[in-house]
Amino acid sequence: MASTEKIGIFHPLTLFPIQYSLSTNKLNRTIVLCSQENTMSTPLRIRLVVAVFLLTVSITGIAAALSLAPAWKEIPIAEGSFFDVMFSADGSTVYAGGNQMFFRSWDGTNRWGGRAGHVATMSPDGNYVVSAAGNLVQVLDRNGTVYWIRGMGAPIRAVAISSNASIIITADDRGDIHSWTGNGESWGLNRSDIVKQIAVSPSGSFVVVTTPIGLKYLHPDMIPFWWDNKSGSLDSFIAISADSSTVISSGEKRVSSHTGSGTLNWMKDITREAIIDMACSEDCSTIVLGSQDGNVWVLDQQGRILWKYPVGSWVNGVGVSRDGSIIAAGALDGNLYILNHKGNLLAKTRMQSIIQPRSVAVNGNGKRVVVADEFALYGYDILGSPEVTLEETLTPTLRVMTTIPTPVTTRSVTTPATKVTTLPLTTDTPKSALSPFAVMAAVAGLLLVARKYTRK
Repeated sequence: MASTEKIGIFHPLTLFPIQYSLSTNKLNRTIVLCSQENTMSTPLRIRLVVAVFLLTVSITGIAAALSLAPAWKEIPIAEGSFFDVMFSADGSTVYAGGNQMFFRSWDGTNRWGGRAGHVATMSPDGNYVVSAAGNLVQVLDRNGTVYWIRGMGAPIRAVAISSNASIIITADDRGDIHSWTGNGESWGLNRSDIVKQIAVSPSGSFVVVTTPIGLKYLHPDMIPFWWDNKSGSLDSFIAISADSSTVISSGEKRVSSHTGSGTLNWMKDITREAIIDMACSEDCSTIVLGSQDGNVWVLDQQGRILWKYPVGSWVNGVGVSRDGSIIAAGALDGNLYILNHKGNLLAKTRMQSIIQPRSVAVNGNGKRVVVADEFALYGYDILGSPEVTLEETLTPTLRVMTTIPTPVTTRSVTTPATKVTTLPLTTDTPKSALSPFAVMAAVAGLLLVARKYTRK
């Protein structure tokens, strides 16, 4: 004996309902589907099509919700470009060196600059800047006020400063490495080889320098406690983990990892061409390289290559968030790329010109990025989830912040500097295509239409 029942089934592609008769034979358990004429009315079809359209557009809108929102733009007051950019640890302050250094709080309430910044850097806490010109080194506070000035016996070629500015290191062209206390008192002197780069460990317990013959570790009093004897050292970049247990160095095609006591963890040739920039996550578990071979390379803490992302031209600058979830890369052709920890493209925008070497930085939580091209320094807010791949974003017109030179007062010595007046700031924040409520409404519409039709 068989029974027959009418049911409603939606077409898998068009989502238009198709009526079928379901016939079940209880003796042999066979099921027969008999198609019947589609009698759905025109108004019902229209409502269903609109609901499907809203659902599709809503989902697409959410997938493309991550974007770069221009926050501000700074133009140098004289000829030359910014480079060597960095964030303070809390992401509230930006520093840029180059032909002229520049200091800026993200909200623009504190802005100053103007001195040459070829040999200069900011303390990780964002409260001090150390800068050298000729034989003189000076430390300034976050307001641009000179705290102290000292001299060395030859032009200074490299400087470094600890997190809270309790240790300042300077190295000159004669190979002298000098340490100073936060108050400007002489602490120690080491006569060594010419220094290329200096880094102070976050713990403040040791200093790492790169020289033509290799790495050297020194105590703050400049007494060395470990060094290698390799000839022709390639290292130009240094990164030290937050707990000071790992030191990553790189240069040419090679990347090395040492412990805080100098023991070699690993040393590998990674890139096909010279490394232009390096950045590391807080624990050095994500190592990001920008190379002349046109790739962004990402390694783990053991030196294994996780992935590489081709950009088609030299990668002049790279930055990474504290946990490695957001990676930024600036290319020679002016394109800025935002990638997630899996190597997926999250955003892409183009600057006015060539992005400068070592001129990309990401703040700790991965919500802000700064980049410098030949003409300006740009700040962007990163909006959205790092797990979503999105399309290229366009840069809307910004109101440019201009700088006006004024004298800076000093506590001990008066030197010319620049003070910057704050002009109105505009922030263009793009909106996602549709909110999640639109998705809910569309889904609800589909369900109501389907329910209404199947009840007929």
